[in-house]
Amino acid sequence: MARPLITTIGYCTSTTARICVTAKDGLSYARLVFRSGDGSFQSREARLSQPTGSTFLHGTFDLDGLAESSTVEYAVAVSATPEGLPSLSQLSQSGGLGRFRLLPPPGQPLRIGLVSCNGGYVVSDHVRRHAMWKRLGEVVAAGEVDLLLHIGDQIYADHIREAWQRNDLDDHLSPENEELMRRLRESFRVLYCDTWQRPELAAVLGSVPSMMMWDDHDIFDGWGSHDEVTPADRAFFEAARTTFAEFQARLNPPAFSEHSYAFGWVSNGLGFLVLDARTHRSWKDQTIIGRRQWAEVDAWLEAQVPAGLKRLFVVTGVPPLHAKVAAASKLLEKLGFDSFLGDVRDSWMAPNNTEELRKLLNRLFEFRKRSPGTEVTSLSGDVHVGTTARLRSRVPFHKRSESDLPEITQVVSSGIGSMPPDGLIRKVVELGLGSEAVDMYQDLFSGRLLELPGNPDGRVLFRRNFAVLDLGASGKAGWDPDQNLRVRYYAEGLERPIEQTLLAL
Repeated sequence: MARPLITTIGYCTSTTARICVTAKDGLSYARLVFRSGDGSFQSREARLSQPTGSTFLHGTFDLDGLAESSTVEYAVAVSATPEGLPSLSQLSQSGGLGRFRLLPPPGQPLRIGLVSCNGGYVVSDHVRRHAMWKRLGEVVAAGEVDLLLHIGDQIYADHIREAWQRNDLDDHLSPENEELMRRLRESFRVLYCDTWQRPELAAVLGSVPSMMMWDDHDIFDGWGSHDEVTPADRAFFEAARTTFAEFQARLNPPAFSEHSYAFGWVSNGLGFLVLDARTHRSWKDQTIIGRRQWAEVDAWLEAQVPAGLKRLFVVTGVPPLHAKVAAASKLLEKLGFDSFLGDVRDSWMAPNNTEELRKLLNRLFEFRKRSPGTEVTSLSGDVHVGTTARLRSRVPFHKRSESDLPEITQVVSSGIGSMPPDGLIRKVVELGLGSEAVDMYQDLFSGRLLELPGNPDGRVLFRRNFAVLDLGASGKAGWDPDQNLRVRYYAEGLERPIEQTLLAL
């Protein structure tokens, strides 16, 4: 009995579920058996699709009418022919059933896991590399995560780019060279399968609903933050975009449009605005989000004003507030670390990006004012450390009342597989981060990192980590009556999670 190479649970509701599978060449048919709650096993069949030139096939099962907020048990088999698929009874009794929970009922807040930066391709210590995935699997199995947000760098494709450059293939590579594009796309597909088949990752992907957004390493390091875009750069982007759609985007709710992968989603009193900060990123054109996506964001936010959301989570990939970028850039140049300048340019606070930062912050603070019952929180990854922060607006128009001090919170969790900065790079980060407020855009917006209680390093968590966000009252199923947000960082080398309560503003 053949099983899929990869099985991933996509976004769910309290009564619906999405199950996505990837199989190897020749296995074109799939059968899913499942049951929710105490119900009987049911069966679904699907013909898998095979992208042109690919040795992998993909299929998606969308289920509805499931027992509300129940545990779903399931198994999937694949075959070269419909006749080769096991029967419902054979598959349901074959052992090794997967399990995941549907979302809680609408009146109950979601517990949200945050992961990003799934490590480099070259790994010297495989046990440490995947230790936090194993720990996340334990937290999921304990029933402490309802939805997992993967907020960038789910794969690290840098070695693919390096290999093409090493073999002088870049000189011939362009989106119009279909022969080379087929090879390039397939390299990305192989990387996805190699990465996601790792047992520690597979256990998580198959046991909790996931939504994903890409960042630079899903393409190559620093995509969009270089001075020029060569034909080879564009080819890598196109190959990465095709395979991102095949493996990641299909897990998500529908995108706003075909212009980007950004989407908005509302569930259980929470709004999720997930921005695509790579498709339109251009250092030369001073663009991160782009005109069309901003218009789509505005329309979605406008529709949420009367919705009475308890909290709006805005996923940005790169955090709005991090290091003092100008100082860090000069120091890196002086030390000869030019290869890290792309990371500095990725920052929202980098010189060519500040107008996009102004647009982002203005929209978030304006929404906070127009929807006064809604707390706003930015969620990010990218920087290989964990931090929490408060961002403040000094714009009078953003005040809800004369005495209001307009603030929103920021939570950064990064990375689950990537090593934190060390040596001179860590020193640069520490010099750029302090306890005082940092001006983010002229004198209109500022931000300040918060102390992480119990963190040996103070405000910055220099350890592999993932986070769990909880909006419920302690030990109860309902909302925290004060709308506070509890953040738990699970960090490498620490037996207990670091907990912090971000008070409602």
